[in-house]
Amino acid sequence: MNQKEWMTVPVLFAVALDETLDFWEALGYKKTYYQKSPYGYGVMSRGEYGLHFIQQNGLKPEENPCNCLVIVTDVEVVHQNFSKALKGTLGRVPNKGVPRITRIRPGQTRFTVTDPSGNSVSFIKFGDEDEEMVVKSEQRGDQSPIEFAISRATRFRESKLDLSGAAKILDVALERYPDEAKIHIARALLLRADIALDVEETATASASLQKLHELPLSEEERASLSSEIERLSEMKKPD
Repeated sequence: MNQKEWMTVPVLFAVALDETLDFWEALGYKKTYYQKSPYGYGVMSRGEYGLHFIQQNGLKPEENPCNCLVIVTDVEVVHQNFSKALKGTLGRVPNKGVPRITRIRPGQTRFTVTDPSGNSVSFIKFGDEDEEMVVKSEQRGDQSPIEFAISRATRFRESKLDLSGAAKILDVALERYPDEAKIHIARALLLRADIALDVEETATASASLQKLHELPLSEEERASLSSEIERLSEMKKPD
């Protein structure tokens, strides 16, 4: 490792150290340090950077307050690789419970992995796109009310992992602004369906997609949404 002037090293809690290190190893990290005494401690590295873990006895995963941000250049590829690794290790890609990985939709700039100890590690796309998402969620600017609601709901979902808050923002906006441009309403309904599927509320997702289907969109507008509609329609089908 090349020494840098400054380096920040996150130290996360491990409820079960070995299980947590094995989880990150399955995702492509390498174990570069490990000790059992005088206290449990391990380091999982990827390139020049890594995550440090310290044994924390008596902590429940659902009560773990630790968070960490990892900036990457290819967030979509990282998500694909992690999902493939999880499916190979666990036989599925868990979106609920512990461990889990949040889903990523086209154009999304971040996703979060929660490990067996309850640590939340968010992988964020390097560059201006993620910053623009934050700014749009804070400053309405020239966004319409529905567009601003989409921006805020996106941040609640992707940054705060607050799915109920994101859903409420969209529900209020869709009820309050029914006369907005239909394409904006359609995008809000798409996001609402996506959030519903995050929490396995297939009836809500179906209702949102049905409302979208009934909107008087132009052929061009509907075509611009077709891939997302198809993706969500496939997701809500029973296995």
